[in-house]
Amino acid sequence: MAATGGSISLTAGLAGCVFGGTLSGDLGEITGDWPMTGRDLGHTRYVEVAPKNPDTVWVADLDDGVRAASTPALADGQLYVPADAVSDLSHYRHRLYGLTAATGELRWQIPLRADPNEPPAVSGNRIVISAQRDVEKGRVVAFDDRYGEEAWLYDIDARLTAPPTVSAPLVYIPDWKGRVHALDVSDGSIRWTQRIMRGDSGRSFATPVALQDDTLYLGSQSGATGVVALDANTGEERWSKSTAAVIDGPVVRDDLVVVRTHKLVVAFDTEGTRQWSYNVLDADSHAMAMNDQHVYVPSRQRLYAIDRSGGKAWHYHLQQGQVGTPTVAGDTVFLRRNDHLTALSRTDGTEQWTISQDGVGSAVVTPEAVFLARKGGEVAGLGAE
Repeated sequence: MAATGGSISLTAGLAGCVFGGTLSGDLGEITGDWPMTGRDLGHTRYVEVAPKNPDTVWVADLDDGVRAASTPALADGQLYVPADAVSDLSHYRHRLYGLTAATGELRWQIPLRADPNEPPAVSGNRIVISAQRDVEKGRVVAFDDRYGEEAWLYDIDARLTAPPTVSAPLVYIPDWKGRVHALDVSDGSIRWTQRIMRGDSGRSFATPVALQDDTLYLGSQSGATGVVALDANTGEERWSKSTAAVIDGPVVRDDLVVVRTHKLVVAFDTEGTRQWSYNVLDADSHAMAMNDQHVYVPSRQRLYAIDRSGGKAWHYHLQQGQVGTPTVAGDTVFLRRNDHLTALSRTDGTEQWTISQDGVGSAVVTPEAVFLARKGGEVAGLGAE
């Protein structure tokens, strides 16, 4: 079907799955991937290049009672979008949509039996989602990427808020009882489970695992708070360091492991030696980003760029509203703020351009396109002008 503008309504994938949207062109071949939260195993939110002054190419309205779309995952030219939805098709509130990234066309949609922790992780032909069955019960479920059929399911008797981190053949999931679960991504079998204790005190892992060079890095939000490094193959503890409660990170690149503890950003080397700390003005739940020059830290109305030795490089200040999650792409820092997408200079933080986007969640940035979840259950694909 040619993407020539106007509205479409089509039936695809599972029986009775209806999709409505607006297409004003396509994005050609999408080669960049965003297969998990933070894009890479270190969750750095870094890509080498991105479109300049992107404009909307297509908008897909997920329809069918969708209240809100969430940040998607992107792999092999396909978008996987969790959504909060209610319809006559299913009594389950949450759903996962598979879209073609170039056009926004629906491939399939499936009901989810639990509240997903966005976004999914994608590895090979598996789409893996962690979810909350209840306040104190979690679930990890994998789907086949072709038709969205369930491949395996693993239930956890603990609160689960971290999205999965996948490095084939394993998927890593931390929970609020201080455990880390390593599952086979192909069939969900348990490779190992490790509970991380400190004396009689446990830990609560609320944020995703970061991985570099066969080492897992975790940040504890309660209990024995701090940063923990584990052997990725066995779960054996390599080192741990005390901090205040970790609310974001770890983010790992090269020899730097960075976490955020409310108003303090703390950096360690990969051996666990503390390198520096930096105070920011406000606590913020949005994720950090990092490249080979700076750590980018959102803080309510400010975005801080901290150099890798712990000094302030620059900060960007909004007079009104709140900055969102940053993504660094080449010489540009993409920033979701209020209902806009803004590009800042990586060098000094000066604003390069701003476009209006009535959006939620984080931007998914690739060399060819930017993908955004928007209010009202929409997903948008933006390409170069």
